[in-house]
Amino acid sequence: MNKLLVSARAKYSTYHTLIYLSIISVLGELSYGVVNISALPPYIESIGLIRDLGLIIAMFLVVESILKSPMGSLGDRFGRRPLIVGGAMLSCATALGMTMARNLGFILTLRAIDGIAAAAIWPTLIATVGGSVKPEKRTTAMSVITATYIAGVALGPLLGGYVNDAVQSKTASFYLASILFAVTAIVAFFLTPHRSAEDTETAHQEESKFKSADLLVGLRAIPDMMIMAFVAFFGIGLLQPIIKLFTMSELGLSETGFGVLILPVAVIVAAFNFTAGRLGDRWGKARSVRYGLLLTAISMWGIVLSHFTWQFAVAGILLGIGFVLAMPAWLALVSDIAAPRVRGAVVGALGTAQGIGAVIGAYLGPKFYASVSIHVGSINIVPHYSPFVVSALSLTVCLVLAMIFIKDTDARRIGY
Repeated sequence: MNKLLVSARAKYSTYHTLIYLSIISVLGELSYGVVNISALPPYIESIGLIRDLGLIIAMFLVVESILKSPMGSLGDRFGRRPLIVGGAMLSCATALGMTMARNLGFILTLRAIDGIAAAAIWPTLIATVGGSVKPEKRTTAMSVITATYIAGVALGPLLGGYVNDAVQSKTASFYLASILFAVTAIVAFFLTPHRSAEDTETAHQEESKFKSADLLVGLRAIPDMMIMAFVAFFGIGLLQPIIKLFTMSELGLSETGFGVLILPVAVIVAAFNFTAGRLGDRWGKARSVRYGLLLTAISMWGIVLSHFTWQFAVAGILLGIGFVLAMPAWLALVSDIAAPRVRGAVVGALGTAQGIGAVIGAYLGPKFYASVSIHVGSINIVPHYSPFVVSALSLTVCLVLAMIFIKDTDARRIGY
C-alpha cells in the first residue's frame, strides 16, 4: 500500500502541471464548443443572417490565425498565465455581447475580439504542456490536451443545445458560455504556472536574447508543416459551419439530438485517445501522423457515402480516432524542434496555418452546402454533401504531403 501511495505521489509530482493544464483546457474547449458549434449557427439563422454565417465564423478564425504566432511569442516572453486568463475573460465578455447583437457589424466586432482571445489561449497552453514533460512523453501529453478538445466538441453542442431547447431560446447557450469562460479564467489564474518547468530552467539564459523578430520566427521556421496544416484544416473548416445544420436537415435531428449523436462518438474516440498517445511515443511520432491522416481521409470518404445516422456515427468515430492519432504526435514533433524561448511562436505558426485553412473552408462551406452540386460522370453529389466531398479530397492531399514532409529524423532545431 505504501509503495502504491509513493508511486502515486511521484506521478503527481511529475505530471501535476499537465493535470492542471488539462482542467483549464477542458473548460476552455467546452466554452468554445458551446459558442462556435452549438450557439452560433442557430442564432445567426434566427436573426436572418444565415447567408453571412461563413463570414461571421471566418472573422473569428482570421483574427485568431493572424495572431496565434505573435500571441504565442508574447507568452514565451512575459509568461503563460496572463495570456490564458486574459483570453478567457475577453471571451466571457463577447459571449454576453452576442445576446444583444442583431446587426452584422456588431457581430463581426465581437467575433474579432473572440479571435484575439482564442489566439492568446491555445498556443500558450500547448507550449506550456510541451515544456512540462520530457520529449519522450510529449505525444502522450499532447493526447491529453486533444482529449479536452474532444470533450469540448462532444459536450458543448449537447449542453448548449439542451439549454436552448429547455428555455426555447436561441441566446440561452451564450449565457452558459459566458459563465463557463468566467470559470475558466478563475481556474487558470490559480492553476496556470507563470512558466513551465523547462521555461524556468532556461529563462535566465534566454532573457537577453529575445528580439522583436522572435514574434515572427515561427512563421519562417516550419513552412512545410504549415502547408500541410493549411490543407488539412481547410477540409475541416468546410464542415464547421454546416455540420449541425446538415444533421438537422438530412438526418432529422433536433438540437439536443445533435448533441446526443456527438456524445457517444466523442466518448469512444476519447477512450482511444490515450492509447494513441502512447503509440506515438512508442513507435514514432511521424508514423502516428501518417497513420492518423490515412484514417481521417478514409473516414471522410465514408461520410460522403453515409445516408443514415448510424453510418454517420461510425464514420465519425473512425475520423476522430484518426485525428487523435495524428494531431498529438504532430504537436509533439513541433515542440521537439523548438527551443523553449520560441516554442509558443512556433506552435502558434502551425496554428496560424491551420486557422487560415479553416477560415477559407468556413467561408466556402455554407456556399457549397447551399448551392454547389458536384458531377463526376454519372455520379451526382447534391449540395448538402458537397462540402464533405471537398473535405475528403483535402485530407487525401494532406496525407500525400505527410508522406513527403513528416520525419522522425527532422534535424531542425529552432531557436537553440
